[in-house]
Amino acid sequence: MTAPLPPSLEVRPPPGPVSATLSPPGSKSLTNRALVLAALAEGTSTLRGCLDSEDTQVMRAALRRCGVAIAAADDDTTFHVTGVAGPLPRVDDPETPIDVATAGTAARFLTAVLAASPVACVVDGSPRMRERPMEGLLQALRAQGATITCRGADDLLPAEIRGTRLLGGEVRLPRPPSSQFISALLIAAPLARTATVVVLEQGTPARPYVDMTLACLRDFGADARWIDRDVLSVSPATLRGRDYGVEPDASAATYLLALPAIHGGEVTVPGLGRASLQGDARFAEVLARMGAAVEQTDTTTTVRGAGPLRGVDLDLADMPDTTLTAAVLALHAAGPTRIRGVEVLRHHESDRIAAGATELRKLGAEVTEHEGGLDITPPARLTEGAAIDTYKDHRMAMAFSLAGRVTIRDPGCVGKTFPRFFEVLAGLGMVDAR
Repeated sequence: MTAPLPPSLEVRPPPGPVSATLSPPGSKSLTNRALVLAALAEGTSTLRGCLDSEDTQVMRAALRRCGVAIAAADDDTTFHVTGVAGPLPRVDDPETPIDVATAGTAARFLTAVLAASPVACVVDGSPRMRERPMEGLLQALRAQGATITCRGADDLLPAEIRGTRLLGGEVRLPRPPSSQFISALLIAAPLARTATVVVLEQGTPARPYVDMTLACLRDFGADARWIDRDVLSVSPATLRGRDYGVEPDASAATYLLALPAIHGGEVTVPGLGRASLQGDARFAEVLARMGAAVEQTDTTTTVRGAGPLRGVDLDLADMPDTTLTAAVLALHAAGPTRIRGVEVLRHHESDRIAAGATELRKLGAEVTEHEGGLDITPPARLTEGAAIDTYKDHRMAMAFSLAGRVTIRDPGCVGKTFPRFFEVLAGLGMVDAR
């Protein structure tokens, strides 16, 4: 299915138990972190196994506008990045906004790095990105010496940035609405005058993503670490280019691994196991709690359907991107499922808590929506043929494709992180194109 996807796709359960080895594309989170760090580094980095999707294309285009040379290999998953050995040196045509589209990582990471560079520019995004919070990040960067003026609503995009060498020192944050705020400050910290110490006064949201950022910084030569439970330190440094392998995307893998849990059979995802940098690799534990048989080595994960699923109480604060996968699994479980700790989802590509509740009800579930999650009671019999609205949200489209016989509206939104997702389902006999 290399042609553009139609306005809607009919998706059905696989014709029998699934038996497959399936590979999701490279991690969006790791790809965008590696692209930024390679851009700031000295020398040329070769990044292998990258995700080529809307979010990473936005990041590459922005970095090229800032003087970074990025060459793609023929497979579009390997990139050679010639870094600038420090702050970004310029922005071509500064009055033309740097467009981050709907990419939260690009919006937050680029804003911080541009604020830490001697440039003037404007950062803007899609209408939804203009609604997503930036306040704590912009305030921290202003306190560090950057001049940032919002053109519309206060502390939202679009934002005019006049960067400078950041001061470093202590940065105190209340609990931010996204771990991306923390990661953005950490990524910019090697460019600061002195060591940056980030104090998270009310704890760390989605901590595994912050751990991932620290590991990436260390891979590119920075001294980046926890110095207390909720205190981080990053020292000034000239980063070093390197050969870097990007893991398969653990969030995308949850859809593939959920298939045998729902429909029977066995799926193996190679290259992703318990040694992964990505917190979402632990979704295998959720599948096991719900009744699937799971085998996980350091580098592979295999899930087998092992009979009926069961409802559970899930705190997904450390892996909120898996919430919709868990919600669709709950449709097929015996007994209710509670999902909590995912308030951050109110401010993603859609309000995933509200959107998820609406679409689950179309399938016959009883759903109670609360601020930080969902209570889901599965139907006695799943409603077939429901038309699922996706809210321009890739995770809505992919998760609800697992539900049963449904029609997915705007399936093309999966291009944000997994452009070939419906090709994978077609290979399993699950997709009819309209």
